[in-house]
Amino acid sequence: MVAEIRYGVETIDHIAIPVRDLEANQKFYTEVLGLKFKTTRRNPDGSPRQTYVLAGENIIGLHLPGISAGPSASTGPRIGVSVSSERLAQVKENLQHANHRFTGPVEHSTETPLMRSIYFDDPDGNHLEFCVRRKQPMSECISHTVFETRNLKKALTFYSEVLGTAAPVACGQEMMIPTQNGQMIGLVEVEELSERSKKHGRGCHMAMNVAQEDFDSMVALVERHGGQSQGDKRAEEGLRPEGERSIYLFDPDNNRL
Repeated sequence: MVAEIRYGVETIDHIAIPVRDLEANQKFYTEVLGLKFKTTRRNPDGSPRQTYVLAGENIIGLHLPGISAGPSASTGPRIGVSVSSERLAQVKENLQHANHRFTGPVEHSTETPLMRSIYFDDPDGNHLEFCVRRKQPMSECISHTVFETRNLKKALTFYSEVLGTAAPVACGQEMMIPTQNGQMIGLVEVEELSERSKKHGRGCHMAMNVAQEDFDSMVALVERHGGQSQGDKRAEEGLRPEGERSIYLFDPDNNRL
């Protein structure tokens, strides 16, 4: 029986990124970028393990112990956060006041879902972007993520066939793949994956919401299109809420989803 995707990815839910200095990054994300602090999770000995901040209702998880790899030379991996024009201006002012390097605002082509962006790295070299969107969702949220790929055609096939995403849209040198609500998964083709992409760091991943009706079909298609499924140990250990289903997987370039 051929697996069939009926609805496709509904939304980007949350993203987790590696950091080495949790306190410095929490201060940067909340005080400079203006994201809301949600909670800090701790190890059994009481030491901090990860801090969650909110972009609208989307969680961005800052995870120890981070990675030793420096920032990538490409534009990915990167998190894009959608904000209002007023918020973008305030973040720009905050970055200037903190003497934190950034690029922009950069105006985008009218054919793209984005209007303008500023680009910068967090204190541990994770690429970030704050943007004003031309198309939904225009509220504050994770607007998009960008992953590196060694084979753009293969990666686009994976996301369209396995996850049922919409037709990709070019945005400069990147291809943006919309989910149902307009959040996007971006891809930038590189000759060789950066060390930042290769060394994910503990817990680093992007999570998506999908319909129950699509779940089994998506799982069946992952390895058929060059990905790898890790299953869900949380479910095996009885830690998932009733009715919730989830797996961790890798795309063909080992980006963790």
